[in-house]
Amino acid sequence: MNNNPLLGQVLGGLFGQAMSRRGGTGGGLGGMAMGSILGGMLGGRRGGLGGARGSSGSTALMMMLLPLAMRWVQQNGGVGAVLDRFKQQGLGKKAQSWLSTGDNEPLDEQSVQQVVGSHELAQMAQRLGVPEHEVAQAFADIMPEMVNQLSPQGSMHQQADELLDEGRQTLEKEIDDVQYREAKAS
Repeated sequence: MNNNPLLGQVLGGLFGQAMSRRGGTGGGLGGMAMGSILGGMLGGRRGGLGGARGSSGSTALMMMLLPLAMRWVQQNGGVGAVLDRFKQQGLGKKAQSWLSTGDNEPLDEQSVQQVVGSHELAQMAQRLGVPEHEVAQAFADIMPEMVNQLSPQGSMHQQADELLDEGRQTLEKEIDDVQYREAKAS
């Protein structure tokens, strides 16, 4: 189950691009399509992300949080190590569902607090200018879908951490480009 199909498209596109650059099959969304999607979601958000409770606001928050969440996974040992953290916190059944080919069990704010930690969430919230609970909610949507997209056949892709890194770099560049175009237009 994915509450935000656009999140799945973006992650699938990012990881697909990274795989195709590595000579694997993939493809996914091209850079131009990614820029248009991000531009549509982030455009007109000059006032910040705070108070963005509507679906477009929460999607914009999710896209801005996505590279931070990806970086957090990398800084905490990679996808395998983060999945182990979820298992150690009693969330192994949920984590396993994200790897399997069936529905993803949802993650809640409290579980994110437990695994990520309030200090890390507070830093992300401060950087994005939104309340910590909104970051925790968005992170709860991102994590299952991120793992799901890195395990399309029901097991973790052998280059998952490299794909995550390349995807993050691509996304950061696209966000920077959109923000530059927005600033230039104003």
